[in-house]
Amino acid sequence: MKLFKLQILDLMCAALLTNVVNAENAPVKGIKLGFGFDRGFGVTGAIENLNGFIGNKGLSVDYIFKKDTLKLNPDIKGPLFWYIGGGGYYDWDDDDIGVRLPVGAEWYFAKNLDAYAQLIPRLRVNNDVKFGLDAAIGVRYQF
Repeated sequence: MKLFKLQILDLMCAALLTNVVNAENAPVKGIKLGFGFDRGFGVTGAIENLNGFIGNKGLSVDYIFKKDTLKLNPDIKGPLFWYIGGGGYYDWDDDDIGVRLPVGAEWYFAKNLDAYAQLIPRLRVNNDVKFGLDAAIGVRYQF
């Protein structure tokens, strides 16, 4: 079972590194860094469509494959977007590995600043398969 966990963690890291290498070949539209709550309290970051999080309980990496404008209230200042992604997580507290499908909203409330909130259905794939629902919030600065 330990070998299976290491293989999934290696696969997640390889996917992250592949996207970082590809991002260097394409013009980067912005790198975002900030703080939030996802796998505990920690640091969140984004490069193009790749979101990552490292917290005190674990880490996660998601690829955002659909993002579009959300128009709710004309009184809201700044662009508002909804998105759906897919990715994985690893919790070092419980030694859990799983896949997740974040569904969220992103609001650019000031110059170079955005806030996000997401609901995350997840499926743990080790230590008995189990479905769960997580939430995440955070604030990021775009460089």
